[in-house]
Amino acid sequence: MKKLLATILAIGMTISLASCGSSGSQASGGKAASASGSGDGKLQKIGFISASWSDDYCKRMSDALVEQGPDYGFEVTALNASPNGTPDVTGYIEAVDTLAQKDLDGIIIQPLFSIPDYCLQFNKKNIPLCFLNIVPQISDSSKNLKYYYAGSFEEDIGSQLAEAMSKGLKDNAKICCICLMYGQDNTTGRLKGFTEWMSKNRPDVKILETNYVKQNEPTEAQSIFEDWIQKYGVGGFDGVATQSSMQTQGIVESMKTYGLNSSNVILGGISASSSDWIKDGIEYCDLYQDPYVESAAALDTIRKLIDGKDSQIKTLEGQYNYVSVPMTTMTVDNAKDYTSAVLYGK
Repeated sequence: MKKLLATILAIGMTISLASCGSSGSQASGGKAASASGSGDGKLQKIGFISASWSDDYCKRMSDALVEQGPDYGFEVTALNASPNGTPDVTGYIEAVDTLAQKDLDGIIIQPLFSIPDYCLQFNKKNIPLCFLNIVPQISDSSKNLKYYYAGSFEEDIGSQLAEAMSKGLKDNAKICCICLMYGQDNTTGRLKGFTEWMSKNRPDVKILETNYVKQNEPTEAQSIFEDWIQKYGVGGFDGVATQSSMQTQGIVESMKTYGLNSSNVILGGISASSSDWIKDGIEYCDLYQDPYVESAAALDTIRKLIDGKDSQIKTLEGQYNYVSVPMTTMTVDNAKDYTSAVLYGK
């Protein structure tokens, strides 16, 4: 039972990672250039397995794949691995078996559990495979699996936030960081990427303090911000970096209370839930996880694999099969393009 509970908790955190960027629309990501199809004008067949359509981000990414498929010469058939709303390995296996029976030209999967083990059959059929958005857990059984992964990497996200914030930080600025729960991979990776980028590119910036929340709630972020104010005073630090939109929301409310804005505190967040904070001049920058950008990366990867253009796939340095998909940096220059309809598809 303890193992089962641990697995369920891990699944919950994984899905929350996938959805931390909320949702998007075609307008925010922009479609990539069209690619050729099978050569006879017919669309080639691609199968996609979503982790859970009950998760807003996962569903919108699934819709984005179907919508953008024809731009790459594909007709995408999307399946929900969690028809009951809760991810379980049975739903995944059924979805994989369903796709295995179809005559497909490529496979895209949001992987949970030991699903990579069940994907070896696609290798045997020479069907290109791309995992999307969730880094696959490769076991001894699947260590020889041939695949690509397209999605964000936590250290890259942290580095991207540091670079975006640095443009607003004055020389010798002092900042504070508020992180997700201690010990989580996303927490550690994002903080490492952030601090290493600052150390290398803005060594003049001093990180006064780093705090971790016990729960990802606005009120907890507010409490931490209040502690910083009491400790360093208003004006005692020049910037705040957050790791989630919930944290950013809490900091924004506290900044309003003290009459602070982007002219005196450089607030940078990850996973935008509102562009109004930037439009109102309170938040300086935010990283937005765009389902259309991620889905386009997977489609482009499969397109190149089918066309035998593997060498044209841009991968991480030192990796042959990892395609990094940056988040979209939102600032005052482009915040007007991110309405609630764009961010949430309303």
